[in-house]
Amino acid sequence: MPVWTIKLNDKIVKQFAIKNGERKVIGRGDDADVVVDNTAISREHTALILKNDTYYLEDLGSLNGTMINGRKIDTLVQLFEGDTIEIGKFKLMLAGTEQKTSQEPQSTSLDYGDETVFVRPKKTLPRPTAESKEKSVHRLLVVQGPASPKDISLDKRNSLKIGKDLSSDLVITGFFVARAQCYIIKRENLYYIVPQRSWVATRVNGFKVRSEHLLRKGDLIEIQKSQILFE
Repeated sequence: MPVWTIKLNDKIVKQFAIKNGERKVIGRGDDADVVVDNTAISREHTALILKNDTYYLEDLGSLNGTMINGRKIDTLVQLFEGDTIEIGKFKLMLAGTEQKTSQEPQSTSLDYGDETVFVRPKKTLPRPTAESKEKSVHRLLVVQGPASPKDISLDKRNSLKIGKDLSSDLVITGFFVARAQCYIIKRENLYYIVPQRSWVATRVNGFKVRSEHLLRKGDLIEIQKSQILFE
């Protein structure tokens, strides 16, 4: 069973195990699954999730934040081998693994015309099981707002562009919507939304997406007045 370690200045302050399918809340409060008694940690600070042998981390509105590779997160984010995780002034890592000291994000770039989409390496921690790789056909369904077409199948698509540009796969009109507002990319039968620079926020389930974000069935993507359901 995977064992995680919480360290402060290279000193182990807590170790805990997590099973596949579990969600562990790390925090200062007595109700947390993993209690770290320190004022730098919020009562419910961060949640670590293991689903289909893939790790995810979610900040729970903490005061001092949760950082991955030097960047503060505010949504559910998939973890990858070599990620540097900071919870307040503490470090979180798998027991027996060495994490990078560099704060550079582990990303490679894919060029989509004038825009750049940053995509993390395929190597996860650990790799997904065969169950998570089963083929699943998804689609985007416009439920509200000036976006077209209203229904797009993602079958046999590795990427999809959403924006005001008429060359977009899903065109959204709006004065402040970017020509390339965001991309949806497919990797190992999982879909991720990747926001681009824009005056208008790209939101998933009401939360602003600032970096690559895993999409789950039933997620609602919001761009200005348009709402798009990921099914």
